[in-house]
Amino acid sequence: MTNYIEHKPAMAKQVAELLINIEEGIYVDATAGSGGHLGLLANTYPEAFFIGVDIDHEAVQFLAEKFASVTNVRIIRGNYADLPEILHSMEIAQVDGILLDLGISMHQALSAQRGFSIKNPGPLDMRFSVDQKVTAYELVNSLSEEQLADIIYRYGEERRARKIAKAVVEARKVKPLETTDELADLVARTVGYSGRIHPATRVFQALRIATNRELDNLQEALPRIFQMLKDGGRLAVISYHSLEDRIVKQFFKTWEEEGKGLRLTKKVVKPSLEEISENPSSRSAKLRVFMKGVGGNEN
Repeated sequence: MTNYIEHKPAMAKQVAELLINIEEGIYVDATAGSGGHLGLLANTYPEAFFIGVDIDHEAVQFLAEKFASVTNVRIIRGNYADLPEILHSMEIAQVDGILLDLGISMHQALSAQRGFSIKNPGPLDMRFSVDQKVTAYELVNSLSEEQLADIIYRYGEERRARKIAKAVVEARKVKPLETTDELADLVARTVGYSGRIHPATRVFQALRIATNRELDNLQEALPRIFQMLKDGGRLAVISYHSLEDRIVKQFFKTWEEEGKGLRLTKKVVKPSLEEISENPSSRSAKLRVFMKGVGGNEN
């Protein structure tokens, strides 16, 4: 099987309980990754049909092999924002549930060549898909100091953004910053260490979000995805930082106020201490679930 790093899915039990409302329904894992949620759901609900979607070609290759003999799973490569087109191409009008797990996969996080990792040196890439044109390298080496500071502050919530952006611009006057360890070392020299978390962590998060237009993609995708739910269908979203969660929370609140359905999670669902101890990567996960209103406004 393709050499792909798997990881435990966050809050798998809660997702299964809140997402599945019809055991013979059609469900989409629109960010399937290494197939953790997808595998559990397909095994637990053998009468249902599951569609696994991912934008990452490496993930799709792995998923296709992993689920090759699983009759109730189909794997498709694509952006979750294009879910209406994907489903229409399969002649599926609407589905009973959709899952979005917005976290970066363990494979992406640890793969040096993908450029997401602070620990494993590699090119400053950070693209979820090779089809995307803009890389983190281009952002780091071409944006103005003000633009860089804005990205680091907005998407990384890094209070030392101006200081870091200035250091980047000064460094690239000598030579372009080409690798993850070059950037990580520069940030560490600029702001110093405090605590166990690497000082470049927020900078890397910000660049990843900007490179992949993650927040814009989510803003544009949620209304489109919502239209693909049947009456009574459910949308479950797992986010990993406050900016994503804020967007999801606001959409769900607005939809409920507009009479389009109900928030099944009035309070955000978080992993238990036991799960966090067994799966540390789940510690920042937040789950929200919305049910499209039965008999309500579907527009």
